[in-house]
Amino acid sequence: MQGNIRENTQNRASDQPRFGIDAPGLVLGFAIGGPLLLLVSLTGWFALVPPLMWTMRCTGLVLCAEAILMTLSSLHGKRRVVRGMIESLQLRGDEQVLDVGCGRGLLLLEAAQRLPHGNATGIDLWSTRDQSGNAAAATHHNAELTGVAGRVRIDTGDMRQLPYADASFDTVVSSLAIHNLPTETDREQAVREIARVLKPGGQVALLDFRCTALYAQTLREAGLVVQRSWPEFRMFPWVWIVRGRKAAA
Repeated sequence: MQGNIRENTQNRASDQPRFGIDAPGLVLGFAIGGPLLLLVSLTGWFALVPPLMWTMRCTGLVLCAEAILMTLSSLHGKRRVVRGMIESLQLRGDEQVLDVGCGRGLLLLEAAQRLPHGNATGIDLWSTRDQSGNAAAATHHNAELTGVAGRVRIDTGDMRQLPYADASFDTVVSSLAIHNLPTETDREQAVREIARVLKPGGQVALLDFRCTALYAQTLREAGLVVQRSWPEFRMFPWVWIVRGRKAAA
């Protein structure tokens, strides 16, 4: 009996979509480095040098806290913020939506669930440095588990050169993706591409923890009416959301 309960629990867990941990290498480094610093600071030699001992302990505690907060943000906080961002778009349900840097599909699938008569497209280069287990196959699997695979398309491509025609999408979204590009020029190019593929009257929402002032300025230069939110503290590091709307034709 207990074996059956355990098996059923494991099956239910495997039926849930999984979206990975953001910046897994950084989180792992914090999770290893923090306890290691605390352990080393407890050795007898460092007790003879109090300033160094307390510096190591404080640094170790900070690293441990950052590892915990970043993990909780990936597993819980980001989901709440992303859900609220999609809800704020007030989708009709028949739009064409693009998620730039879709990763394993958290934002993409939140949108797809609100598109009974539309479609959601995700594009990514599938870097596992930026998200654990990042792969097109994982995103397809999550779409199947969520029940929206029939209205989700997943592409491989560079956000600096989106493989879509001008004015292809009613809405373009992105979460924690554009900042990963190596230079400011690259990030500006990605945001210009987002504006290019957006239909007249369409809307954009870009969530990130840095570079959002640049995103807002680039969208304004592309002719969109733009607002940048207050910081959202349910994620760590905290994030801003840049929202914009393209003028109607």
